Amino acid sequence: MKRVIFIFLVAITANCGIANCQTAGSLKLVFIRHGEKPEKGDNLTCQGLNRAMQLPAVLYAKFGVPAFTYVPEMKMGDGTEHARMFETVTPLAAKYNLKINTSHAEKDSINMAADLQTKTGTVLIVWEHKAIAPIIRALGISAPDLKWPDDDYDSIWIVTFVNGKAVLTKDKEGITPSAACNF
Repeated sequence: MKRVIFIFLVAITANCGIANCQTAGSLKLVFIRHGEKPEKGDNLTCQGLNRAMQLPAVLYAKFGVPAFTYVPEMKMGDGTEHARMFETVTPLAAKYNLKINTSHAEKDSINMAADLQTKTGTVLIVWEHKAIAPIIRALGISAPDLKWPDDDYDSIWIVTFVNGKAVLTKDKEGITPSAACNF
């Protein structure tokens, strides 16, 4: 009996590889960009902050509570570089007591993709929109429409794994935040 189980496990591993077996059907990567930003500066506008405040309800309804949450590493020396991604996810993190992983540089797509593939469950990635496509490509997707428009703050890109192969689908948050600072 032990020999049959061992042969079965070897066959599965040979068929899909360790990383793909872990992700097959059990990993959902949810990519969003930060909320609205000013023409100059590192923080969200009032409209972006209003979007961030509405995100917990939207993301929970669509995906539940994420098992893991990522934003690019925070370089907090003399400025607030990458603060927008952190500001965007903070209301969700506060509501569900989530740890925010900041261990990857914005442009480190290869290591980011490798890290994501070791996870299970739903993973939320709040990233700079121009740096999302390289991560998606590093996951094995080579779709021609991987450009995130500069004026699009509402899209959601979702990567799932079917038979060990990454599949991209797109959705919308459906949020139209007020530009007024009402807080």
